[in-house]
Parts: sequence; structure tokens; C-alpha cells
Amino acid sequence: MNQNLDLLRQNYCRPAIAKSKSTNYLFPLEKECGEGKALLAKAPKKLLHLQEFSPYGLHETYRDGATGLELPVFAVFDLEGNHQLAFEITTDSIAPRAEPKSLPSYIPFQTAQASVRKINQIRLRSERVMGRLSVIFGIVPVLAYFFSGIAASPAIVEAGILLSGWIVGSFLTYVLGLSVLDRFCPWKKLALAAEFDGILPKETREKALAAKSHFDHLYVIVDQQHRWKSALLPDPRPRALDPLLVGELSQGRRRKFYLIDQFDLTEAEQYLADEFAVKPEEEFDPER
Repeated sequence: MNQNLDLLRQNYCRPAIAKSKSTNYLFPLEKECGEGKALLAKAPKKLLHLQEFSPYGLHETYRDGATGLELPVFAVFDLEGNHQLAFEITTDSIAPRAEPKSLPSYIPFQTAQASVRKINQIRLRSERVMGRLSVIFGIVPVLAYFFSGIAASPAIVEAGILLSGWIVGSFLTYVLGLSVLDRFCPWKKLALAAEFDGILPKETREKALAAKSHFDHLYVIVDQQHRWKSALLPDPRPRALDPLLVGELSQGRRRKFYLIDQFDLTEAEQYLADEFAVKPEEEFDPER
């Protein structure tokens, strides 16, 4: 059994009753008419006896011993989405960003971003130094003007020339310094990837299909500790078991999450054997 997911379930789930979405099969054209709106307003909602899940449990992180990076413990996959997740984290951005208040948005990639800033400290300091140096060296064109012997111009013209020379000199020095830094001290970014590698068992798939009409989204939470894939990280460990199946239900501006199932991933061969194997008594007899 997976310890992280078990603790997540024990500490962040509590019994609750959820009101499912109205069960109706109106087409969008029907929903907009007066009769359709009246029917939707009066349609009964089924009460679901589930465990309410607090998404704040997903804030848990761990520190990778080899790199010192602080990474999320969990990953969230949309059951209707891709089986692979990819994130690019730099000192000032995280891509792609999850939809606000959705379950994936609670994964704390901000802590990983703080770690990325730490591994780029030399570059950050170098840029600050380069900025100060560019201001200092920007005065070189001004000194060149003073010692060039150019005939005196009106004061306002001289002031404009000196200011323009200082700005141009500072800009060119800064650009040259950045090109040197890009060559010898480039920015480091963190590219993280996760993969859902397995098949839902038959019972869990049936629960997911039944719950699909009652929730806006269905998610699978997996234990991703020491399993993130990245060029900066060691090779990931074998896959973790016992994912959580969680449903998301919008209630006005709020979103609530409910635990539907916890299950073991199934290998493809085992799934085929369980689902499609012919029982001995049902085997085809050519003599019949």
C-alpha cells in the first residue's frame, strides 16, 4: 500500500453528502427555452454518499537529495486528458498553468520555482552586477565627447548629446554583458514530466463511468515522489500503486472534490485475462 496516498486519504477526507448535477438529457437548444429552464430548475438532484476531499493535502512537497530541488509529492491527471504531463519551470514562469481552483492548481509548483531560483543565483547576481557596470561604463561616450575637442554647442544640445551618449553606452554594455553571460552562465530551467502508466481495474472503471454524469471532472491522484522525470533528477523509481479517483463538482463559484475510489493499477495482460478470458465451460467445442 502507498503510504503517502493512504495518509492523504486519512487526513484530508471526511464523510459527506454531495448533490450531483441534475440528470437530464436536454440538448443545448432545449436548455435555452423557457420550458427547458423550468425543467432544469425543478429537476431533482441525486444525493451521493461519498468522502469529501480537501485539495490542500496536495500541498505536500519533498526535497530531492541529489539536487536539493523541492518538488511536489503528488501529480494529478485528468481522466479525460493526456496520460503524460509536462511542466517547464523557470525563475519567473510555470508552464502550463492549471485552471484556477481546479484540482491540478493545488499542486505546489511554486516551491519548485523557488528551488529553480536558487540554482540560478549566480546568474541573478551576475545580471545585477552587469546592470551596475553598464551604468558605470555608459559614461565612456560622455568622457569621449569631453576629450574629443568638439566645438562647444548650446547647453541644451550638449545636455541632450551627453544623455543620449550615456543611455546608448549603458544599453550596449548591458547587451554585450548579457551575451557573455548567456554563453558562460546560461539560465537553468526545470523541465518536469510525469506519466500515468497503467489501466483502471474493471470495478474502478465502472465507478468512474457511473460518476461521470454526476461530476464536472474526474481526476486521478498519484504519488509522484522520486518519480518525476527530468534531466536534472536521478532516474525515477518504479511506479507507485493505489491512485485516488477524485470527482470535481462546481457549486456556483466554488468547487468541491469527492473521493470516489482508491485502487491498484492493472497491467494490460492481467486486464485482458480478467475481462476477456473465456471460461473453461464456455470454450468452443468443434464437435458440437
